[in-house]
Amino acid sequence: MVTGAALAAVALVLLAAVGVVRRAPDDPERWHEDPVTADVGDRPNWFRLTPPDAPVDHRSEQEGVSPVFDVPVERLAAVFDEVASTDDRVRRLAGSPAEGFVTYVQRSAVVGFPDYISVRFLPSGADRSTLAVYSRARYGYSDGGVNTQRVRGWVDETTRRLG
Repeated sequence: MVTGAALAAVALVLLAAVGVVRRAPDDPERWHEDPVTADVGDRPNWFRLTPPDAPVDHRSEQEGVSPVFDVPVERLAAVFDEVASTDDRVRRLAGSPAEGFVTYVQRSAVVGFPDYISVRFLPSGADRSTLAVYSRARYGYSDGGVNTQRVRGWVDETTRRLG
């Protein structure tokens, strides 16, 4: 039989763990990585889009090919940043759209688990552009498809706004 004291102890441990996750520092030096060349690791807790001509050795089911947009790279960066920045619990961690390289952090609603989303905006010919995106979870083995859904959602909304 589980006692009230045992349940209280478990609750305290869980609250402490949540506190640790919520207060874990977001180190730009660690998380601001080039999405094309970043080492994706061996856990299925990430998703990446790369331009069609990216020097990627192989593509897994966790990778896709980025669209090419009929707008200058500066416009793509500004619109994508607007889409990302207006999503819930998102903030810029490093870089800027003007630099053409940004890393965002988005935390889950309840526990505050951080995901890091690095984006590089790239020219693709005259007045055309594309992007590379690498979205990954800091904690856990799998992400349940959250990173794929986020990246595809942000790219779809960017495409709609540039329509």
